[in-house]
Amino acid sequence: MTSFRSAASVPPTERAHVRAAALTVIVNFYNLGTDAVPALRSLARNTDPRIRFVLVDDASTDDTRDLLETAARTLPRTQVLALPDNVGLGEARNRGLALLDTPWFTFLDGDDHLAAGYLPALLDEVLAAGVPWVRTDHVETEGTRRTLIRIPDRNRAGRIGVPRDSITGARTTSVDFAHAWSGVYHRELAEAGIVHYPAELRTAEDRPAIWKLHLQVPAFTIARTVGVFYRRDNAGSLTRTGDVRQLAFLAALRQIADIVHADPEAERFELKLVQNQCGLISWHYSLRARFSPALRARFYREAAQILDAADPAVLAEAVASMPEPRAQAIGAVRRAGRLLAALPAGPAAVPEVRHG
Repeated sequence: MTSFRSAASVPPTERAHVRAAALTVIVNFYNLGTDAVPALRSLARNTDPRIRFVLVDDASTDDTRDLLETAARTLPRTQVLALPDNVGLGEARNRGLALLDTPWFTFLDGDDHLAAGYLPALLDEVLAAGVPWVRTDHVETEGTRRTLIRIPDRNRAGRIGVPRDSITGARTTSVDFAHAWSGVYHRELAEAGIVHYPAELRTAEDRPAIWKLHLQVPAFTIARTVGVFYRRDNAGSLTRTGDVRQLAFLAALRQIADIVHADPEAERFELKLVQNQCGLISWHYSLRARFSPALRARFYREAAQILDAADPAVLAEAVASMPEPRAQAIGAVRRAGRLLAALPAGPAAVPEVRHG
């Protein structure tokens, strides 16, 4: 486990109500156009002498960059980073981190927004906590519906916990909530490479990072303050696409397995690792109709390989812990993978394997 300063050794200026810049908010945008306006307006309702904004435009081809430049002229302590080439959300976050000059940082996606006064209140709580990682709950929005999403962990509202102790067993835990913006991080976590997003992953880029955080950060808590509004109904979101980028989650799962297996206590986390794999694979199976036949075949092959690499007893325990439809999905994926492996290379059709 990576060594960080203890809470007691954090300088008082990082734990008190200081007026110097303390928090950098990295906000990523790509071809959002007017969909970026709610985020920019919400930043204007969160200005504070201690907070600076870095607006990263990932080589948009519409008028997004113009909107950011206009906003930066009125938002105090705001910088626009215009990338010359589109690099994807994860690498765009990394580029923003390269400009970090405050002790703390967090993220926001440009199609989400913040409650008024959220960031100053959250920063006060972070500075008082004395730990390098403070997680946050969020509000999920879909149309007019608003749902509070709480991270399922008892280490909240002042209670400090050890992240790795929160992710064992076959159950939903903090590690399943991978959103980069659902937390505030000390800059040491970026400098140590823990908060870093694989450039090759166009989706699921935050999943290896959330496992690193849980396995390598010594202490965390979940804030009382809630104020991120996460949009689920954005038609342009990558999570709604059916192209090859969506299969990046398979590479993410392989990276996570490498991270876990490199840990001295790897056996302790094996069940959670496999349960995490099964959960993501079964969810993508439920959306398989969006894939072309070739991509569906690749999904079956690679997902089945990941499942078959697990210890059979651990896999059986993980599947037994799942709701029946998801458990059946895992069986279907494994059968489809076996059928495809038995076919000659480049099958003209993808076998459809039913539940049961």
